Amino acid sequence: MKKGRKLSPESLLDKFSHKFSYSKLVRFHLTTSQISDALKNVTGNPGVMQGIKPLSNVNVIGKAVTVKTDENDWGTCVKAIDIAGKGEIIVIKVDGYDQAVWGELTSKTAQKKGVICTVVDGAVRDIEAIKRLEFPVFSKNVVPNAGSPLNQGKTNIPIECGNVTVKTGDLIAGDECGLVVIPYESLKEVIDEALKIKKEEEEIIRKIEKGYSLSSILELK
Repeated sequence: MKKGRKLSPESLLDKFSHKFSYSKLVRFHLTTSQISDALKNVTGNPGVMQGIKPLSNVNVIGKAVTVKTDENDWGTCVKAIDIAGKGEIIVIKVDGYDQAVWGELTSKTAQKKGVICTVVDGAVRDIEAIKRLEFPVFSKNVVPNAGSPLNQGKTNIPIECGNVTVKTGDLIAGDECGLVVIPYESLKEVIDEALKIKKEEEEIIRKIEKGYSLSSILELK
């Protein structure tokens, strides 16, 4: 962001082109906790992908490219890499959790393509290699076995991932706490609210450092 330009929801939205660098938004330090609180305030839904956790310490944010496949078919995930653009996140809904649909080869290929992260509501493998690549992966399960490269699934369709609806183009944010999904149509309002929450939290922390109790700050009866 250029020096002197104020941070605003509109300026964030301007960044979301195919050439967008997710690291620029990460620098604004909006956590998944702040975004989830903002989602709850704006939409009534915290937007959390339940049960899907990071394989390592990560902080990512980017547009979703969706995939629907079966645990026996990791070929659809390979094709999704071809579809995904630089700075995007591949989000995969898998029917079944006993066979991996993502691993070292897909992570390496996605990384070379410029994909910044993969989210798997299913199983992954090759954890040591993925960590060595420093490619962010979130998953629900980890197993050593995999299915086949069938390519019989679908891409760019609405999916239910971690009990949350995800559509291609929605914003995915992930860190050590987990993942949240910001619907594209609510992006401006949610980011605006998240920035407000961040500012309020910073003020609370300043008061705590001055010796105020949290209960007095929150005016608890």
